[in-house]
Amino acid sequence: MIDARRQTRRLIPVALLTLLSTLTTLAAHAESVLPVETWQTDNGAKVLFYATDSLPIVDAQLIFDAGSARDPKEGAGTASLTASLLEEGTTERDAKAIADGFARVGAEFSASANLESTAIHLRSLTESDWLWPAVDLMAEVVARPAFTTNDVNRERERQLRSIEARGQSAQAVANDALRRAAFGDHPYGHPTDGSTESVERIQRADVQAFHQRYYVANNAIVIIVGDLDHDQAERLANRLTAALPAGESPPELPAVPPLEKSRTVHVDFPSEQSTVLVAFDGIPRRHEAYMPLYVGNHILGGSGFASRLIGELREKRGLAYSTYSYLMALRAGGRFVMGIQTRSDQVDHALDLMLEELDVFVANGPTSAELDDSKSNLVGGFPMRLNSNRKIAEQLGSLAFLGLPLDYFDHYTDRVRAVDAKQIQSAFDRHVHRGHHIEVIVGPDKRDDRAAAPSDSAPN
Repeated sequence: MIDARRQTRRLIPVALLTLLSTLTTLAAHAESVLPVETWQTDNGAKVLFYATDSLPIVDAQLIFDAGSARDPKEGAGTASLTASLLEEGTTERDAKAIADGFARVGAEFSASANLESTAIHLRSLTESDWLWPAVDLMAEVVARPAFTTNDVNRERERQLRSIEARGQSAQAVANDALRRAAFGDHPYGHPTDGSTESVERIQRADVQAFHQRYYVANNAIVIIVGDLDHDQAERLANRLTAALPAGESPPELPAVPPLEKSRTVHVDFPSEQSTVLVAFDGIPRRHEAYMPLYVGNHILGGSGFASRLIGELREKRGLAYSTYSYLMALRAGGRFVMGIQTRSDQVDHALDLMLEELDVFVANGPTSAELDDSKSNLVGGFPMRLNSNRKIAEQLGSLAFLGLPLDYFDHYTDRVRAVDAKQIQSAFDRHVHRGHHIEVIVGPDKRDDRAAAPSDSAPN
């Protein structure tokens, strides 16, 4: 048996060396934190390439604007089902042959859909005998999935079981209910996996149509990070996308509308504690107020045990198992969300105090000490966001997908340091106000009648 302590001691130096090597590489390019090369493939896919030489490994991602926001109106869950089916078989080989093919060359492959995109990831050694077979297999999996009836039926059943399992988690139930209540009929308004009813309606033809529409070169971003030169990266991007039809990128999603009224959604759930989420109007990711809201949220509820919400509601009053806030800033708009887990018999008190903390923060802004600590934490943690090929690939993918400038990280720490208390207070006052909000409460109904928002009842 391997001694876990000895194994850990071996891994720590390796991790440190990887981090130091990455930071050294970044420092060597004084002109840019991430000097990225970019171009387009012949059939229209956008390519971003960042060369590293710390390890003989490459991480490649294909990102499609094919998240659950693109699901058909009556087919919520189609994007997720399509992504999960990619590894189940192509027109040339079955799932076992695909798995064996990646394993034979030591490559890692994954595919998943989220709210806005589908991301397909490959990690491979850069030695030619290992790299190019892995790249060609990934290209086949993405461009020529078989979507056999048996595979679709089996993966649909798996997705239905996943939906059922989410129903056993209060946090998952709350997240799904918040999406529905906070976004309504907007394409963001349904869970990524869909519902039992919507997934049961999805047929093979629906998956095929989704793949044909969205898995096209003009809707693709290729991210390459690793120990390759430009010619190798160009060859990799072409081989990944050559079999994709050019196609067309989809139209922009409609803007997220502002909340028109306040309401409370209660989902009965058998537990001693309740999970509470509150959504307010928010902003799209590219909004000019993003950075003040980002830094302000870090102070209010986004920094874990250092946040004001934890200090006031958990440490001082003992009301919360956990409490937090986050910006849900998406391409077409967003929401600002606060959350708390508390005993079910004290939901009203805890919720009122959480909202009072928001009111105080909006009225007065952060203290100087809070602002200084938050900036130091964000700036100090910045290198950890770029300390591996995969993290760099994910960050570049986010920049490209969101349409942010490729020199974003060159100015990130300066923008954080430039935020002042007045900007935070003004941003929260303008964009996160109590006028209209959605409360989602998941737990037993032990609450007193509230005079505030009208209440809806939601099935478990």
